[in-house]
Amino acid sequence: MGGHLESHEVDSIRSAGDAMRIRETILDVVALRAGQVFLVDAKTGREVTYGDFHRQACALAAELRNRGVRKGDRIGVMLPNCCELAILYFACIYLGAVIVPINPALSKSEIQFILLSCKPVLVVTIASNAESIREFHANVLGLQTVQESDINLNGANEIKIDIHAESTDFVPLEAASADDLIVIMYTSGTSAKPKGLAHKIGHMFRNAQAFASAQGIKEDSRFYLTLSMAYMGGFYNLLVLPFLCGASVVVDHVFDARSSLQFWERAKNNKVNTLWMAPTVLSILLRMDRGRTGEEFCRSSVRHLFVGFAPLPIKVKDEFESRYGVRLIENYGLSETLFVTARSQNTRAGNGYVGEPLPGIALRIVGDDGEQVAQGVDGEVQILTPDLMAGYLDAEGRLLETDATAWFATGDVGRVEGRDSLSITGRKKDLIIRGGVNISPAAIEEVLMHVDGVSDVAVVSMPHELYGEDIVAVLKLDSGVEVDSIMESVAAHAKRNLAQHQQPARYMAIDELPRTSSGKVQKARIRELVAEKLQVASISPSRKLASESVTISR
Repeated sequence: MGGHLESHEVDSIRSAGDAMRIRETILDVVALRAGQVFLVDAKTGREVTYGDFHRQACALAAELRNRGVRKGDRIGVMLPNCCELAILYFACIYLGAVIVPINPALSKSEIQFILLSCKPVLVVTIASNAESIREFHANVLGLQTVQESDINLNGANEIKIDIHAESTDFVPLEAASADDLIVIMYTSGTSAKPKGLAHKIGHMFRNAQAFASAQGIKEDSRFYLTLSMAYMGGFYNLLVLPFLCGASVVVDHVFDARSSLQFWERAKNNKVNTLWMAPTVLSILLRMDRGRTGEEFCRSSVRHLFVGFAPLPIKVKDEFESRYGVRLIENYGLSETLFVTARSQNTRAGNGYVGEPLPGIALRIVGDDGEQVAQGVDGEVQILTPDLMAGYLDAEGRLLETDATAWFATGDVGRVEGRDSLSITGRKKDLIIRGGVNISPAAIEEVLMHVDGVSDVAVVSMPHELYGEDIVAVLKLDSGVEVDSIMESVAAHAKRNLAQHQQPARYMAIDELPRTSSGKVQKARIRELVAEKLQVASISPSRKLASESVTISR
């Protein structure tokens, strides 16, 4: 299970990323595939070849250099999903600048927090939004996108990408090193303000190539980019990785309920064969898709359908696979570690199975005492990887470097069986301790999800005078159902299928579970909503709550 590595094995793992030839890797991809399509605009059908992409990125990098940007400078980037954003990202990479993606959908206070935290030398945003960002940062550059082609640029602080760019004297990645920072990514936090974490370019390239090799991703793969490019899923999984594979990417706006109505049609029309989805996307498609296009398309054209970013409920997995006839491929990774595992498309295992470690990565499972546990026993998942983040940013924007030689505690609960087969069973911080007994919310959620009329579940803790903590199940119900009747069915189902100590003390209905932009349920926010609704500090042991239901309005 990788728990007792010899010193030479550890040294091999640590040095894996250092051997990356960054400049040669990128230029080899471009030279080999200069005439091949890399990007496709899903809305307009505009295609950008690798050669054109490279030239436009070089020209934009030269423009940024002329404006004083140098290697190691941090560049705040706040654009919606578009081909221009991909070109800008690579212009920063070519220049050696550090990308700081900022989601345009964030509130003003969140944008201000990130800018004050990371202290970029320049912020690049869409031309129509540049003036509002100058409220937070003095040096803002407006970049015109295709969507803004009708806007007249005026002033020295607005530019557009030259689609006819020819060769310049700019030399990309002239002094590149595997240890250079490529990105500072602000994670969409589930409980507090987002954390800024940095990655080295060599680590990111090594990890992407290892995952692609393990999963059989090749140059004829065509990805559909509908995740936000301001987070790892859109930036790393669906842009950097496909580039390194010589694959192509169809760029579309961020997936939402409205776009689900055209999702399969656009994927089919653009000849997509590789998808990457969050469980919430799968749930929305199951609920909103009324046609047969997706079912026929998946069976005839989809080679890989990867699922990540949040736990995949077995009910959603089974329903999606049955309806669309495609095997969902779960994998495991964190923003801090990048990809950790990969799994065979033909492997079918139990709920929570996420595959085996990638080459050069070790994992172990430890108990509360920090000691490694036996196979098949749940504990905290710890990772030893050469691709670990460079570190977190502190409040002043300084990088606090991580110890790449130490085991990284993920905070996830899981088990290992067989030959390093990893299953994730929950989050350590989400565990409910009721009367001294550890209770997994994920296990309860999985049971309650099988009740007809229940579309989503989150199980959280509430204070209890006698037991310390007790269990609250918050349910999103299908539209049109009778709340009290469903709640009675849920309680009866729980009594039949859960142990006594797993029985929720209270059931509550909610119109929508609060989630981060990457689809993770915000359990801390749910606990706040529950506490606000109950308006009590704790659940009294004298109350009979098992069949009571309360509706939460967000």
